[in-house]
Amino acid sequence: MSKMLSQIFYPNNLQEFFNTLDRFTSVDLFKGGAYQMRRQHGRTFVLPELIIDTDKLAELHSINRTERYLEVGSMVSLSRLLTLGKIVPEIVRQTLEHSYPCLLRNAVSIGGVLCGAQGHEPLNAALIALGARCELRANAQSRWVSLNQLTRSDKPFAFSPHEILYRVRIPLDTWNFSLLKNFDDVGVETGEHESGLIIFLARIQNDILSDVLVIFSGPAILQDRDCETGLIGQKLPLPKKDVPVFTNLWKNYFSENCTPFLRDKILAFIESAILQIAD
Repeated sequence: MSKMLSQIFYPNNLQEFFNTLDRFTSVDLFKGGAYQMRRQHGRTFVLPELIIDTDKLAELHSINRTERYLEVGSMVSLSRLLTLGKIVPEIVRQTLEHSYPCLLRNAVSIGGVLCGAQGHEPLNAALIALGARCELRANAQSRWVSLNQLTRSDKPFAFSPHEILYRVRIPLDTWNFSLLKNFDDVGVETGEHESGLIIFLARIQNDILSDVLVIFSGPAILQDRDCETGLIGQKLPLPKKDVPVFTNLWKNYFSENCTPFLRDKILAFIESAILQIAD
């Protein structure tokens, strides 16, 4: 017996969208389908049975800027976000340019990245580092959650029934120093995932490190605030002889959460980053 053809709905506004969403227990939000295609390996692209197209929902495609935040609708493509230029925080621009090929940026929305990704997703690290928050909306209510809640292994449980990612709020705080590095996966044959993206951010006031963030996005999001606090308050430039001492703050943490090879790559990156603010 042949498989039932997909039903596709084309709401013209948000109310029509939620009315359609409330009619079914399971439905896919669809715009481009890049992640659906990446997860399939057959010769024929298989669509879900129920699809809601979001092209006509202006609210999900909107971008607004306030003095403190950049608010991005969940269906805004990564390429459109990048075209905003210097409005976008530098670490987000770097991540998009270095981790997402042009064709993928055109096809994937920010909501698709945050909700549809499996495993390592580079953009997660940049947005979590900046303290991004997400508005989840249902038919009659909305709520804000931290991005961390959408990047955990139990991601599906972050959403209530018939609740969608409506928009992402990205703080526009200034960071004086930002550095990132992608690690390619070299442990495929052994089953040990070595890939990920690590970010180092520093804020400097009057030659003092006022804030430091080190975040790794790989099989999981890794960050240890106690390690970061060890650098905060240090006067710049740091003495080079003290760089290994600060690097070792992260050694035990990553030893517990990474394979030895990946840990060594992460520690080498942290040491290189700290050397750039040393004498």
